[in-house]
Order: sequence, then C-alpha cells, then structure tokens
Amino acid sequence: MRDERIADLFQIKTRFLRSAQLERDFNDPNAFSGYVMTEFTRSCLERVAKGLKPRSGQRAWRMTGDYGSGKSSFALLLAHWFAGNDSSFPPQIRKVVDFHRFGVQKPHFVPLLATCSRQALGATILKSLHQTVSQVYGRGKKSKLVAKLELLQGGKHEPSDDQVLNALLEVNSHLIADSRGNGLILILDELGKFFEFAALHPQRQDVFLLQRLAETASRSGDEPLFIVCLLHQGFNAYADYLNQSAQREWEKVAGRFDEIVFNQPVEQIAYLISSALNVNTSQLPSSLAHDQKHAMEQIGRASCRERV
Repeated sequence: MRDERIADLFQIKTRFLRSAQLERDFNDPNAFSGYVMTEFTRSCLERVAKGLKPRSGQRAWRMTGDYGSGKSSFALLLAHWFAGNDSSFPPQIRKVVDFHRFGVQKPHFVPLLATCSRQALGATILKSLHQTVSQVYGRGKKSKLVAKLELLQGGKHEPSDDQVLNALLEVNSHLIADSRGNGLILILDELGKFFEFAALHPQRQDVFLLQRLAETASRSGDEPLFIVCLLHQGFNAYADYLNQSAQREWEKVAGRFDEIVFNQPVEQIAYLISSALNVNTSQLPSSLAHDQKHAMEQIGRASCRERV
C-alpha cells in the first residue's frame, strides 16, 4: 500500500468526466451507462409525468439548479422516457421509472431538444423544429412542412412570435394526426443564455414568447405540448439590470411555469459522489477499512440520537 496513491483507489466512470449535451447525447446508446437514479430524480420525473393525465394543466416547467447538479442528464432521461424509449434504460433505472407506477399510460412524444445561446428564442426553436421534422418525416409527404420552416428561418425578416408559435402548434398537430407521437416535448437547456440576450435587448421583449409558450402548453388539452426549461438561476437573477417594471414582467413570466428546484438532499448527493468515485475497497488495508466502518457506525448512531 505504501507505493500506491489514494487516486489509485478510484475507478471513476467516464460519464462523470464530462457534462451532458442534449442534442449530442440523445442518440448515444451508452448515454445512461452508469447513470445514478436517486429518489429525488424519480420524484422529479413523477411530477412532470402528471402532465400526461387527460387535460392536465401541468405541462410547462422550469428546472433551476447549480452547475453540475445533473439537470441536463436528468433532462436527457426525461426526453427518452417521454419518447417511450424506457426499454433501452439499464434494468435498475427501468424498474424505478415504470410508467405504471406514475398512474399514466406509456408516453410516446417527439423530443424537441434545444440548447439556448445569446440569440432570439424564436430562432433557436425554429432551428430545432426544422431538424426534428426533417428526421421524423425525412423526404416524405411532409416535405412542405419542412420547406415552410426553412422559409421562416431564411426570410428577410425575423419571424414573429405568432409565426414561431403557430409553426410549433402546426408540427404538433401533424405529429399527432399522423400517429408519429402523442405530441411534442420541448426541452430548452441553458435558458439563462437566452435571458442574457433578452436583458441586453429589453426593447425586443423576447421574453414574452416564453410566456406564450408556457400558456399554450398549459392549455394544450387533447393535443398535448410540453415545455421544460433548464437554467442555473431564477428568472429575476437575469433581470437585475432592468428597471422595476421590466422585472415585474419577468416575474409574471416565471409564474406561468411550475418550478422544480433541482437540489438533491445531502444523503443522495453523498450516494452520487460515492458512485462517481467508485472506490475499489478491496485495495484498502483491512485495519483502515475497519476503522472507517466503525466511524460511520458512530456517525449513524449520533444522527439517530439527534433526531430523537
């Protein structure tokens, strides 16, 4: 043991060495290799799944959490689960997220995945919408729909909020009518980048497209549309430099979304860290392993006494 380093005890899995990227990782068959499903993430999935119930109004969500908290990885899981790809999950995940446990029918939605940048939200959505429709229909009979989206993207004038929203709803209706899916689930990662753009150009009032999206999703009824936004801070944090009137407007927009604070309990974070480090305990000296086990038992007993 003298010639070994502490680092030699760690067998860190590759998934913990890089961040998740929705568009890239969605088609990666190994995306969930080593994914750790906690009770917290299961409860988050269950909350969003409530929107699958007939005529539910819980179809617009904002998920707020620190860098590295696992939001994007969870969003990837959410996209696959809503797409009905749960059979590709590792057995330990598939068992935990069985849709029967949530009291809903198996979903079959088309994921619309977009990572925001410092540009208009409408442009980001149209780009993702065009890519998704092209993949779903290819060169089939819906080529006119693809052409329409290309025209919106390449026009002389920037598409209006109405045009973006109508295009989204038109695609959603076509997918349902053609039995390609139950509807769309739009997942916007790095929404804070868009907010930075909106705060720099308050005269454009781009943030109101987000409000209309949330209201449309919440009222989507029998043609369900979901929207899930991921960001590192609350809406107000990006509006600090705006006047009070604009800040109040942003607060109203935030209120259109149900919020999930992606903040895992300490004991579940400890479990995640343990899984990430993947310590090879067989290489520990028996005396050290015994001392650590004894210390953990004492901590457990002390914790129990405090709760009593």
